[in-house]
Amino acid sequence: MANRDTAVQSALLRLRHLIAMRFEVGDQLPTEKTLAESMDVSRGTVREALGILATEGIVNRRWGAGTFVNPPRPVASLNMSAIQSFRDRVQSSGRIVTLLDGTCERVECPPDASRALQLSNGATAWLVRRLFAVDGTPAALMHEHIPLELFGRPIDPAPMRSLETDLFEMLNRHQRGATAHTVTDIEAVALDAADAEPLGLDPGCPVIRAVQVTYSPDNEPLAYGRSLQRTDLVRMRITR
Repeated sequence: MANRDTAVQSALLRLRHLIAMRFEVGDQLPTEKTLAESMDVSRGTVREALGILATEGIVNRRWGAGTFVNPPRPVASLNMSAIQSFRDRVQSSGRIVTLLDGTCERVECPPDASRALQLSNGATAWLVRRLFAVDGTPAALMHEHIPLELFGRPIDPAPMRSLETDLFEMLNRHQRGATAHTVTDIEAVALDAADAEPLGLDPGCPVIRAVQVTYSPDNEPLAYGRSLQRTDLVRMRITR
């Protein structure tokens, strides 16, 4: 299974490069048989890779006609230079953002979040999970771990289950001027099966992963967030 996944990912990368370098919008791709022979892989591998590209909207597979290159989707360009929520960044780009799902529960904090939040191993923390859509299409899956207490008193992040309240608003209501800065690491990753389903993608599709720690003016860690954002709907812009 692992070898097949690797073969599909390799074929996917080669197809992306082929489409970008040799084909225009509306062009028809070679047949699965021709592509498989040129890449020295099975037709099943090519079919699976093309299916991922179709899910991402890069190609259009027409039964009995072939596979054609789609126009590029409009993407929301998000300014990462200021402290803003995903909601505000999308709205400022002129797109419509909606919250498809939001949950809040107490969980055992995973090791990476515990380290970032300076909590003991196995400590309990809040987990807020939210699924956002851009123009009606699932676009970003976010998990925020938040300590049970901040600034010496319990905190309740339940309002974040609605679109009206983001992380920074919730923190600043709890303590005026709570948020001072964030540190964000961004990388491209392949989706696993658990995260692929809510985003409407196939496992293995590339997405942007952003891991962000929010700090107080005294450099106290307030929240540890991990987001997965679709590359066909969202791009990030950093101004320095």
